Amino acid sequence: MSKFVPLLVALLVFAFLVTIFYLSAKSYFESHVQELGVFFAESVKDYAKYLSLSYFQWSEMYEFLSENRLEEASILFEELKSNFAEVEEVKILNESGNFDYFKIDSKNGKIHMYFKVYNDDLSDFVSSKTVLAVVDAQEWLDKLGVTHIRISPTGKEFVYGLRYEPSKSALDSFSILSSIGLALTTFLAVQMVRLRIGLSRERKFRKLHEALTQISEYYLKGQNGERLYQMILEKAIEVVPKAQAGSVLINRQGKHVYVAAVGYDLEELSKIEYPESVQKKWLEKPIKKKSDMVNFNREDEKTLEILKKHGRVEDIMCSLVVPVQIGKEIVLTFNLENFEREEAFDEEALQIAKLFANYVGVVFLKIKQDEQILQQQKMMEYLYNHDPLTGLLNRRAFEEYGEKLLSLAKRERKKVTLLFLDLLKFKNINDEYGHETGDLVLKVLGSKLEKAFRESDVVARFGGDEFVALLYDCDRDSLTHLLDRVFQIVEEPTQLDDKTFQVGVNIGVSIYPNDTQELDQLIRLADMAMYYAKKRGLKYAMASDAETKV
Repeated sequence: MSKFVPLLVALLVFAFLVTIFYLSAKSYFESHVQELGVFFAESVKDYAKYLSLSYFQWSEMYEFLSENRLEEASILFEELKSNFAEVEEVKILNESGNFDYFKIDSKNGKIHMYFKVYNDDLSDFVSSKTVLAVVDAQEWLDKLGVTHIRISPTGKEFVYGLRYEPSKSALDSFSILSSIGLALTTFLAVQMVRLRIGLSRERKFRKLHEALTQISEYYLKGQNGERLYQMILEKAIEVVPKAQAGSVLINRQGKHVYVAAVGYDLEELSKIEYPESVQKKWLEKPIKKKSDMVNFNREDEKTLEILKKHGRVEDIMCSLVVPVQIGKEIVLTFNLENFEREEAFDEEALQIAKLFANYVGVVFLKIKQDEQILQQQKMMEYLYNHDPLTGLLNRRAFEEYGEKLLSLAKRERKKVTLLFLDLLKFKNINDEYGHETGDLVLKVLGSKLEKAFRESDVVARFGGDEFVALLYDCDRDSLTHLLDRVFQIVEEPTQLDDKTFQVGVNIGVSIYPNDTQELDQLIRLADMAMYYAKKRGLKYAMASDAETKV
């Protein structure tokens, strides 16, 4: 029976690691899909809002449908599809809709957006007809850069009645290979140690198992950083025979520094920084005797002085050095010391220390995966709030921030000015040079616009070549000066490689609370003022002027 112990231990290790990887991947996947669902739904909703504002709150479209001029309406639908490439189909439904402006659901993996058609001032809508716009849900996922799920007629619920399936297994090949590799390493290590430690192996491995279980529990409670390093070191000293003291070093920006110590003054040791070359040389010989310790790196007198005073380097009789690796990367190094015998550490101690280090490597692999997940979550949060092309706030984030700003203005009895900007001649750039060049020009203009406004102002891209800005407590003189600066910066030629591009801008201005006290109406009035300025060849127009002269 005893000869099967190494194989059983290896199988248990493999099962344990596969379970950890699977549960961790499954938990992250489900959490990530939930967050993705919110992001997906909001992005579709923002898209529908923009479609509604662009084509279905428009008197011309309202007249065509009211008067049943469907051929003329179809021309506008083709224009819509060319400007909104994600829209596959647009058609008129002879039915009234029980919703305000639009509603969203799905059918056969397609997103269905239903729109009521209003006139410009929203005073009336076509009651007998609605317009359906169809967008492929999978293509929308692809546009968002999502690869780990796919839209499916079966599977789990997603959003808007859609369903999804994972596009790959929760366990990737890396996790399985890592588990197999560590299980195999464990098998070999157990087999070697079994041959050497004889009858005492059960007690020692029980002690090793208890230490590793405690480390896992400590990590799962959320403990990490230097406290985790210290705990791991203390357990290493417990399980490695004859270890009486020790230290842990990690690689921090190309320098190896002490982060944990037992039996030494960590505060003083942490002042030492070993270059990569010194640490690499230190790892060449895993078991070191007293002479090796005293003669190593003697040319660095300052480091040697600290080690003598606070690292007891002259008292150490034997030292055991074991790195913890993830792939080819050394994440930390154990130094375990004995002060009594030069032969304190033998091959048996080295194998136990290596086995311990392999398990610690699993913990740090999990830490590394958690850090990657956190980075992905931060990136998702950034994409949720920002326009990916210009880096400015997107419409959703702008509206959320705008509501808070209006609430603050109401309490402090301040004014808030909203600017609606629409670029002139930008379409010519897209038509002549292509959308890729147009995107580069937009990116430069977005950066210029952000610098044109005050630090306290909020600038966002609404989509296409439209931008908006909120100015808190901006008087008329400051507004005039700021508008002049915006016109000057936008109209300044943009140089890309050997080409020069020049655009203009029309701006509509609305003011809280003079024009309205609602953010959506503030946006609408500024939009109308912008069109008023565009039609009359003006650079900008105030909402109050546009309303009185329409």
